[in-house]
Amino acid sequence: MNSKKMLAESLEKLLLKKNLDDIQVSEIVAGTSLSRKTFYRHFRDKYDLASWYFAQFYKASFGRVTDDLTWEEALLRCLEIYQEKQSVLKNAYASHDINGLRSYDIAITKKTYEQYLTSKGADISTEIMRFAIDIASRGGTDMVIEWLLGGMKMEKSKLVWLLKQTLPKNILTYID
Repeated sequence: MNSKKMLAESLEKLLLKKNLDDIQVSEIVAGTSLSRKTFYRHFRDKYDLASWYFAQFYKASFGRVTDDLTWEEALLRCLEIYQEKQSVLKNAYASHDINGLRSYDIAITKKTYEQYLTSKGADISTEIMRFAIDIASRGGTDMVIEWLLGGMKMEKSKLVWLLKQTLPKNILTYID
């Protein structure tokens, strides 16, 4: 197993018990056979590691909307992973740091929308489209986080439907 994965597994175990803001790099390293120097060779800080960890399953779920999944399939797959990793993600999203997972989630979702819409022929350089992408990225991310932190009471398929129905029309016209 490579160093990044070992550090991510250690972080995941710690996130089962406590908030990301309360975890120290020394604790992450202590859960591995690696050194602190190795940690900093790969990551700037614990938030960078948390973002890398999140990116691994994001790419395998909603990130696939740019490849081979429909928008609904990609989002549903993402929500399934959220259910599997509920305890870990609750503690990761509880971070109040500017570098926390929420900020990364919004940024990667925005990038995914940009790639997806460009591949569908949309001009993402217009002011209205940039604004629509920001709304979809921020609003969608916040609603999914609220669903997660609120105990995931709504059916995944209903959340996907609601999110799609409330996308800005400038984006919705490009969604399959």
